[in-house]
Amino acid sequence: MILEANHIKIKKTRFIVGLFYFYFHLNEKLMMKYLFLISALLISCGDSSPNKKIVTNFGNTQGTTYSIKYISPHGINYQNDIDSILKAVDLSLSTYINESIISKINRNENVKIDSMFTRVFKMALKIANETNGSFDPTIAPLVNFWGFGFEEISNKNENKLFSLMQSVGYKKISIKDGHIIKENPNTQIDFNAIAQGFTVDLVGEHLQKLGLTNFMIEIGGELKCNGINAEEKPWRIGIDKPSEKIQKERYHAIIEVSDKAIASSGNYRHYKVDENTGMKYAHTINPKTGVPLQTNLLGVTILTESCMEADALATAFMVMGLETSKQYLNNHPKIDALFIYSNSKGEWLKYQTEGFENVSVYQNN
Repeated sequence: MILEANHIKIKKTRFIVGLFYFYFHLNEKLMMKYLFLISALLISCGDSSPNKKIVTNFGNTQGTTYSIKYISPHGINYQNDIDSILKAVDLSLSTYINESIISKINRNENVKIDSMFTRVFKMALKIANETNGSFDPTIAPLVNFWGFGFEEISNKNENKLFSLMQSVGYKKISIKDGHIIKENPNTQIDFNAIAQGFTVDLVGEHLQKLGLTNFMIEIGGELKCNGINAEEKPWRIGIDKPSEKIQKERYHAIIEVSDKAIASSGNYRHYKVDENTGMKYAHTINPKTGVPLQTNLLGVTILTESCMEADALATAFMVMGLETSKQYLNNHPKIDALFIYSNSKGEWLKYQTEGFENVSVYQNN
């Protein structure tokens, strides 16, 4: 989980409001989507001076929640703008909306893609290619098979899984004249591991067009922090420990960032339990094997400029594992990361890039 941590004096009434919002937001997230980074909760806005108009918008989107905080020079509330963007993204990228572009493509209907779909598609294939398929937007049939997707699949067995694997593979899809071309008509696209990051970027771009330079956007635990907060300091973000339960000493690290995006992935709070065997299945699925991950890597946090890229890489790194991810990072110096993993004794260990360590103001060792 991530949390904006403002260590300032808070009026009693504001503290109560903050606690109420914390409780509501956290439980909403726990019910809907468990990620290593769950949310950027705004437990306080700070005691801003009259010329600092702090606006906070929050609500539901993409099967999760969002919270957006920005300094608006004239106190203008852009909630309607934000909701319009979120609705437009859903109509393009949501597999849970029957008439969305992606749903029509998955049904093999003749539909022209829009600029949002094109942008996400190109980034998805870029990351898929760079990670040798560890991130794969055609994973939808497998996500559905294991019970994490938009469709229920009956008669689950090895033969069914093998059949579905024949339709998976990012090299089996392409764009031509504004349409998605499939080599296999059974191929289905799922952007759930990249769409929230893209939406964060899109909202941030809109706020910047409006002249806003200081904001924090959080959607489903993916974030972008721009400029400074109400205290004229970098945004302070807390990163949860990789535990199924929320602990009293909940943070593994606290970082201070400006003009950066943050995304994370982990399997310890988002899984399915087989009713017959009691076995837990992680929500992250290896596109190459078709089965949920079994790994000692507990969680990954990515720090870079694009939230869409960070979102996809967080998932890819979970599949790739620590050592292969290190190699990727060595070749991409603008991307920083924190990995938390366990050893044979069940002890938590960490690996972080120098850039991530430099923005850390607290780490629980």
